[in-house]
Amino acid sequence: MAILLASCGFQLRGSTPETRLGFESLYLDAPIGTPLERDLRTVLRASSTQLTADAKSAPVTLRVLSQAQEKKVLTLNAQGKVREFSLTYRVRFEVADASNKKLLQPPEIALQSILSYSEEQALAKEQEERMTFEDLRRDAVAQIIRQLARVKLEQL
Repeated sequence: MAILLASCGFQLRGSTPETRLGFESLYLDAPIGTPLERDLRTVLRASSTQLTADAKSAPVTLRVLSQAQEKKVLTLNAQGKVREFSLTYRVRFEVADASNKKLLQPPEIALQSILSYSEEQALAKEQEERMTFEDLRRDAVAQIIRQLARVKLEQL
């Protein structure tokens, strides 16, 4: 079974080769202690990028401008009770060089997922909602890293 999976190119999530960035070090300006900041630090360290203590000593700064989670009612049943929610995770960020020249304009990453809901399974659905937001955040981190990989040394 493992040979079949390997031959088709299948890889487990998180087991892909590390992403190489076009610079050795980076300053991360994100709200300290947030799950997004922790995930970004973990992935950046795995990419062999040195995280500096201040922006002046790094050729590149990744600045998280905002992050938000949204939950909206998507559908109702015939009795007017919620059947589905739309979950959205948004992150705005920018990438700048040491002179604060923007290397990537502030893009917004907006990821969405639909969550079915049942009052009979309210506790399980709360856990599923938390896990879904965690997955959306991790996907956003992966997209941020891919955008960072587009920044080349010649831009600096």
